[in-house]
Amino acid sequence: MTITVDTPPTNPETAALDLIVRIAESVAGGAALRASLQDFAGALHIEGALSGLSTTDDARLAAATIAEAACTADDPVGALRIRAAAFRAGCWDCADPRGLAQALDGAATVLDML
Repeated sequence: MTITVDTPPTNPETAALDLIVRIAESVAGGAALRASLQDFAGALHIEGALSGLSTTDDARLAAATIAEAACTADDPVGALRIRAAAFRAGCWDCADPRGLAQALDGAATVLDML
């Protein structure tokens, strides 16, 4: 007998990457979106773009912000850079504003290369 325990990752980078893909899975008809975001998450991982995240709460915030900008913004790179600046300026509450801003800037850089 095998028991599967669905435990969220404790590594913030891994948690954020997983959540980016799971966000696409929760969108109706999101199969193509899931494939695109899975490829994007792979690129983020290879580049270490989210390695500056220090908490899983910040990982959740990063994943939602990155997925939303990547899928809906007219200029996702610019949108992520503006949000990174907002975190650095203290406009949003999070555990590690610099780490979160670094992650958003990293995601913007990866998006810009794709």
